[in-house]
Amino acid sequence: MRKLLVWFLVVLSVVLLATEFFTEDKMLCSSSQPKTGGTLRLALASTPESFLLYGSLDSSAYTVIMGPLMSPLVEYHPITNEIRPGLAKSWTVSSDGKQVWFYLRDALWSDGKPITADDVIFTMQYFVMNKYARGNSVDRFTIPDEKGVNKPITWTKINNKVVRAELPSPYGAFLTVLTAVYIYPKHKLEPLIDKNDLASVNKLWLTNVSPSEIVVNGPYKLSQVIVDQKIVLERNPYFWKKDPYGNQLPYFDKLEYLIIKDPEIRLAKFIAGEIDYMAISAADYPRLKQIEVAGNAPYVTFASKPVGSTPSPVHISFNFDTANPKLREIFRKLEFREAMEYALNRNRIIEEVYNGLAIPGGGLMLPTNKAFYNPKVEQLMRPFDLKKAASILDSLGLVDKNKDGLRDFPDGTTFEFTILVQNQPKDYQQIAYIFSEELKKIGVKTNLQILDSSVVGQMFGAGNFECGIRAFGNQPDPQLRKAIWQPGQQLYYWHYSTMNRNTNPPSPVFSEMFDWEKRIWEIFEKAQIEMNPKKRKALYDEWQELYYKYLPVIFVARQMNFFGAHKSLGNVVQSPEGLPTFTVWTTFRK
Repeated sequence: MRKLLVWFLVVLSVVLLATEFFTEDKMLCSSSQPKTGGTLRLALASTPESFLLYGSLDSSAYTVIMGPLMSPLVEYHPITNEIRPGLAKSWTVSSDGKQVWFYLRDALWSDGKPITADDVIFTMQYFVMNKYARGNSVDRFTIPDEKGVNKPITWTKINNKVVRAELPSPYGAFLTVLTAVYIYPKHKLEPLIDKNDLASVNKLWLTNVSPSEIVVNGPYKLSQVIVDQKIVLERNPYFWKKDPYGNQLPYFDKLEYLIIKDPEIRLAKFIAGEIDYMAISAADYPRLKQIEVAGNAPYVTFASKPVGSTPSPVHISFNFDTANPKLREIFRKLEFREAMEYALNRNRIIEEVYNGLAIPGGGLMLPTNKAFYNPKVEQLMRPFDLKKAASILDSLGLVDKNKDGLRDFPDGTTFEFTILVQNQPKDYQQIAYIFSEELKKIGVKTNLQILDSSVVGQMFGAGNFECGIRAFGNQPDPQLRKAIWQPGQQLYYWHYSTMNRNTNPPSPVFSEMFDWEKRIWEIFEKAQIEMNPKKRKALYDEWQELYYKYLPVIFVARQMNFFGAHKSLGNVVQSPEGLPTFTVWTTFRK
């Protein structure tokens, strides 16, 4: 009888622990009679490199991990972008803004073990603040103290369900940066880490690991990996969210990602009803809409103004540190980059590549982001003007010396550079072709180098390119893109000499920065600790103006958002913001 009582109490404690749910918003759960079961079918362009967010810089890994498999302490509402509770059910802030207490909800890992403060401390120590982790966030959690000295945010365990963050100074973007921190299980991963080689974290939970070894806290857990074919997830019975009607989420039993590298095949499968939901390009939207209007489609389409983080606004970069000394010298001249912007035919790109369904520029902040967008950048973009571009190149001494129709360096060698671009998505290549064609009209020779996206990412990361076409997604707060847009950071890939990789964390090299880069660096340092929203916006307004004036990169265009959903999906409607109310945990098969 005593053993039976002990067993009953243990089971009861687990049940009680698993019942502290977060109730999802009715905006995402509009149906009061959802059906459960079945398989949700989505698509990926490639097999994820890893199932550890911090051990990879792979977009396919991000798609599977961020939301489907793992959860953060605090999260963005999928539609409104308001910050709301995640694994932390609540938090309090000290009067001086330098201490934040997070109170964890009673929730379980997918193996039934409790999520505790130890998991939060572990994630911060070995992943987020580990400079050797490929996907670390050292830059986001290192801020200047009140004397201007950069110091890391530290974390203290108060008890099993409470952690305290100690900030060197008030940090206006603290909760914002926390939305991108996904908590991992200490009990599964700590034994696998070589404490004498912290880069060993990059070898954890790679694609070849047994799915049973991967313990998660999101709506689904890993079930099967067939490389280059599919990733299968199954319902996590311990997920911590329920709908407003008391049903535990998610509704689907399985989530299946089909690995389809060819975008044309992905589109064909979506049209045939074999993929349930996907983002649609501006080039494909008119055709899909026509099929839908004719009544022959198994799907519905959604269109909205540019919002959210994807599709990413495309930009053109010139490597300030490229190996060729003559190109390096010319790329660093503002006048040259101005000439390149004048040679950029944005209107042609918007019409031919995006069917007119895009806005020019679109980099840094979107016009729909009322908190941070600076409308002055619209006037700072240089219009397409080949005559002006040619005149500037003439003034730089880049003229046709041997009358072969191509511009030359002052020493008589042909002026030419290679444009590096990945093979997917196809609009990158189309932009490269149009840019190259316009440059040819004014005697500039370019060579297109089109490679697999993973190879291109490695080349950008190594600074091994001359000119490149790339894209980074928009974020609601500039602090979330500090690692890209602040000089001296790990993704400031067109001018890596501004960063010293040999310090922990990496440190800025001011002697390599232009004066405007030093000001941008300073703006990010000041804005991240500024608590006054108006003053913070003023700083980021200046940052946007500096980017459009000095052109460290040239922003091309940002297409509108288009999505398609299978007609059989429930809880997928168009929100007031124009986005479909789709999440992998709230949709179901009607």
